[in-house]
Amino acid sequence: MAGYISRAQQKRDHHGQRDICAADGHPGTAEDPLVKTTDGWRVHLSDTTNPLSGFYGQKQEG
Repeated sequence: MAGYISRAQQKRDHHGQRDICAADGHPGTAEDPLVKTTDGWRVHLSDTTNPLSGFYGQKQEG
C-alpha cells in the first residue's frame, strides 16, 4: 500500500491499528479491504464507494 499516510494514521499504525478502519474501528476483510483516502486514512473500500459515507469518493489511486 504505497501512497500518502497522514501523521495521525501513522500513529495509529505504530500502535497496532494498521488493519483497523479509522472510520468504524472494525478490521479490514477480504470482502471489504482497507484502502487509503486522499487525506491519508485507512478505511474500508465500502466507505469510499457509499454515497452516505463521509469518505465517499476519497480513495487514493495507485
